[in-house]
Amino acid sequence: GVVYGEDPSEGFVRGRRFLHPKLSFTFMAPPGFTLDNTAQAVLGLKDGGGEALRLDVVSVPAEQSLPDYLKSGWMENVNAASVEELTVNGFPAATATASGEQWSFRLYALRFGSDVYRFIFAAKNKSAQIDRSFRESVFTFRRLSLQEIEQVHPLHIRIVTVGAGDTAETLARRMAITDQPLERFRVLNGLSATDRLKPGDKVKIVVE
Repeated sequence: GVVYGEDPSEGFVRGRRFLHPKLSFTFMAPPGFTLDNTAQAVLGLKDGGGEALRLDVVSVPAEQSLPDYLKSGWMENVNAASVEELTVNGFPAATATASGEQWSFRLYALRFGSDVYRFIFAAKNKSAQIDRSFRESVFTFRRLSLQEIEQVHPLHIRIVTVGAGDTAETLARRMAITDQPLERFRVLNGLSATDRLKPGDKVKIVVE
């Protein structure tokens, strides 16, 4: 079938969870976030747009410490006094805050194998509670087990026949999508909110 919406080599979004079988890691975005996977980064936005996140991977020389890396200028206005080292599920890491005109940032750099994973969390109205939700998100970062890697499958489009009693709602519930399944179902099938399905119609749904 047709692979839906994502390149398997780049990882998978499943609700708030992101899984990357090839790089063998996973993490969970904070509550209320929707994730979007691009070739360059995993991007996340919270409902309402007041919080955002970005995760990407860079090469950092082994001899450069993570606190030094955070202060090395790739991100502007890093508060040097805020830099601290920590360990995230066994991985060496460092964190710092930075400020912009409209956004406050919380950065994490995490060493995973030969790469450094950069989490940039942004909030328009920073609070201790928001900062804690960012921290909890980073602490969901971990290595995938072999079993988990084998269980991750790309989503595919399947053609199904509408049965008696089927509606857009019941068909959307069968989709392997937790984020706005009804809207995605309508878009996939070119349906407006008022279009009704008839038994025997052929429609597309997204399945694993």
